[in-house]
Amino acid sequence: MEDQTIEANTEESEEKLGQEVTRSMNKERRKVIGLVIGVAVFMAIARFTPLSAWITNVQVWKAYIRDIGHLAHAMFLCACAAAVMIGIPRLPLCAAAGLIFGFTEGLLISLIGSTLGSYGAFMITRKGARRSVQARLNQWPWLLGMMNNPTLGRVFWVRQLMVPGIVLNMMLGVTSIGHRLFLLGTALGYLPLNVTFTLVGSGLGKGSLGQTLTQLLAAMGLINMIGWLVWRMNNKRS
Repeated sequence: MEDQTIEANTEESEEKLGQEVTRSMNKERRKVIGLVIGVAVFMAIARFTPLSAWITNVQVWKAYIRDIGHLAHAMFLCACAAAVMIGIPRLPLCAAAGLIFGFTEGLLISLIGSTLGSYGAFMITRKGARRSVQARLNQWPWLLGMMNNPTLGRVFWVRQLMVPGIVLNMMLGVTSIGHRLFLLGTALGYLPLNVTFTLVGSGLGKGSLGQTLTQLLAAMGLINMIGWLVWRMNNKRS
């Protein structure tokens, strides 16, 4: 009987997680589409107004950053990790990384930085703040219940929720999850939206309107594909 109760609670938590992930992804998709449209309009206007000087200044600034070399990468990575660790949202940082360093380097730096920042918050919780964190996280009992037996898939899916990242980091810190599983699940869970927002940021930093629109369309296509995959996965679970 006890095993059946545990299994029923787990199934209920899984179903709740699927519903919350779908709802979160729909909200995130609308946000990305709005951002893409805003950036596209801004860049189109900038081509035919005095704002074109802004585009030139961005290219000069990016060239200066490139001249600094690996020190600039290290400084941004450390700043990103520290910001995420104290609860600053990572997605604007991904866009900033794309703007400054371009898509490939920006994605790598923002993904490593946001994962390490999350790990820092996780370690702080695990080493000395379990009780205070546990009391604050009781408002998400279904999520805490599901994380009693954390897996790579569960960590990946909770990272798609529109719950503050620091809350999830602290929540995972009070579970029995291992360090490698936390790092791998967090990095994989961050990857879809990190790619999307880095694309948008990189598009904003392009000197060519054609390149900008190409990357913005890629970002819009990616977020729609992610939303479709989430919907399909939830249907399979059901």
